[in-house]
Amino acid sequence: MTVRPIDPHAVHVPQRSGLPPCLYVPVAARDVRAIEAYVGRVVRPLACRLPDRAVLVEAYEPRPLDARLPIWKQPGATVLHGALQVWVHVDYSPYKRAYARAFPDTVLADLVLDHVLNRRVARLKGFAYLRLVPVSRPVNSSHGGHSERWAVEYHSSPRMREVNAASKAAVQYADLADIVKMVGMEGGGSQMENVNDAQAWVVPPASDGSPD
Repeated sequence: MTVRPIDPHAVHVPQRSGLPPCLYVPVAARDVRAIEAYVGRVVRPLACRLPDRAVLVEAYEPRPLDARLPIWKQPGATVLHGALQVWVHVDYSPYKRAYARAFPDTVLADLVLDHVLNRRVARLKGFAYLRLVPVSRPVNSSHGGHSERWAVEYHSSPRMREVNAASKAAVQYADLADIVKMVGMEGGGSQMENVNDAQAWVVPPASDGSPD
């Protein structure tokens, strides 16, 4: 299995969250070529009339996981590097049907299909494809609203429009807030307290100095 390459132009996002390379999780891509370069192999289309608008991707192997990180003890952590992933175009509306074609046995009655990166922010940043993941309704609600409005306003500013237009990043990696949402933890209100607390998930435990 191919080890997933890292886009050097995109690492600033996870690095700001203190994430190690084994937690560089792609959540947005410029186009299908970027998906195939930095995410995985496109297995098949999932949209009938517009086959390139939704695709099933067989993900490349991530960098070796640091087993010391507490995040791997979270039940939902397996979704981060899921072997099969659904990626959809930012303007593709029937994405629920596309996801059902990929995973027909998945029951979504109590779940919401979430574009990990907000679609309006993705458009502002020039990313045309987004990863879909199922999350609970409370988790989806707790990560929306205030933080997403702030992100839209921030990336709508003249300065950030220039920055985003000049960016050479082919993909965007998840930040800590994205990771928290993907594993199924609520954000914790307008101050995102739970996200702040989750910083401990991505730091190896301090050694107590005792012999093995």
